[in-house]
Amino acid sequence: MGLLDWLKHGPSKSAAPRTVGLALGGGGVRGAAHLGVLEVLEREGIKPDLIVGTSAGAIIGAGYASGLAVDEMLRVMRSLKWSDLTRLSLPGRLSVLDTTPLRRFVEDEVGGRDFTDLDVPFAAVACDVLTGTQVVLSEGSVAGAVTASSAVPGLFPPVELGDRLLIDGGTVANLPVRVARDLGADYVIAVDIVPDLTGDHRPHNVRDMLLMTFDIRSRATQAADEQAADCLICPALAGMPPWDFSLVDEMEALGRAAAEEALPGLQEALDGR
Repeated sequence: MGLLDWLKHGPSKSAAPRTVGLALGGGGVRGAAHLGVLEVLEREGIKPDLIVGTSAGAIIGAGYASGLAVDEMLRVMRSLKWSDLTRLSLPGRLSVLDTTPLRRFVEDEVGGRDFTDLDVPFAAVACDVLTGTQVVLSEGSVAGAVTASSAVPGLFPPVELGDRLLIDGGTVANLPVRVARDLGADYVIAVDIVPDLTGDHRPHNVRDMLLMTFDIRSRATQAADEQAADCLICPALAGMPPWDFSLVDEMEALGRAAAEEALPGLQEALDGR
């Protein structure tokens, strides 16, 4: 059963006056800011009817949709290192790093679930590098979809799915607001975690260089989605590099602060849910 069928018939469909979608953008380790936003929404009883994520947003979104507690995901992020998620790729492959450890990590965290096993309807956004088109993944293995959505080209290997070769969704829709709307949301809360570059951080290796370059590309895909969001939450992440796990707590706190700032307008808009 696909996501559209689930939204039509599944248990999370309700008589609420709005179908609230949560669109979580990509941005590397800055995905920790999503956890701060989720913490505030959960405290206030604001529960999304569906979640769509790109890249880091797909990782966090999949965890939340599978029932993982926010504080547990934060604890895991605090303990992570790049060596836990990647290893050097063999020569001749299509990337610098192999993300087999990342897929295993996601499988461990979400319990090897399929999309139909999730607590909240969820979709991950990827890009078919062979056609340059957006691919919305909402069936089959959650871990496989998340790995594809997070496959930064050049850094991580593409994921083969049928006749498609999938890479990071940030190449086409880093902030998947319109995807959430297409899947049935009539009110979309979007969390943008790619700030403008400030010149505060220089790349130190190929990984950093590729992530910084991909940030530029990702931001270029976001303008229309930012305009389409009903509530746009932008944590003040300027100067926070997308590769630094030592800044997880600061990023999470910035997500909380941004959500608190957006909360009055959000509560007014959703009054009566």
